[in-house]
Amino acid sequence: MNQIVASISDKLLHQEYVKRFTLKAGEELSDSSIVYRHLRAYFTRNLDREKLVVVYLNGRNAHIGTEVIFEGTLTSSAVYPRELVKKVLKYGAAAIILAHNHPSGRKEASEDDIALTKKIKFLCDLIDVQVHDHLILYGSGFTSFVSRGLL
Repeated sequence: MNQIVASISDKLLHQEYVKRFTLKAGEELSDSSIVYRHLRAYFTRNLDREKLVVVYLNGRNAHIGTEVIFEGTLTSSAVYPRELVKKVLKYGAAAIILAHNHPSGRKEASEDDIALTKKIKFLCDLIDVQVHDHLILYGSGFTSFVSRGLL
C-alpha cells in the first residue's frame, strides 16, 4: 500500500485536487468568496513563488477556464499585459478576474499591483472585456481590489 501511495506524484495529486475542488466550465460566479475557494487550488504548488492566475468568464459570468499565466519569484512575477490579452481573446472571454498571491503574507496591494491592474483594465476596456476584480491571496485569506475601491 505504501508503495502505491509513494508512486503517486505531487503533480497527479495536484491535478486531482484541481479537478475535484474547482469550478467546472459553465458554473456561474456570484461573489468573491466563491472565486477565492476556486482559486486556492491554483496556489497550492510552489508556495514560495508569486503567480498570476486569470479566471475567464463568458457574458453570463459563467466559468470558461482558469490558468496560471505567469509565475515568478518570492516577491515578484514578470507580467506581460499583451500576453494576457492574447489569452483573453483565445478564450473568447467577456470578462476576467485576476488573482495573484503574496507568499510573504502581505494583505495589501502594492503600488506595482495597482499600476499593473490599471494597465490590464485599460487594455481590456479597449477590447470590450470587463475586469470584475483582482484578488490577492495571502496565508488563509484574500483581499479584493473591488472591495477596497482599487478597481
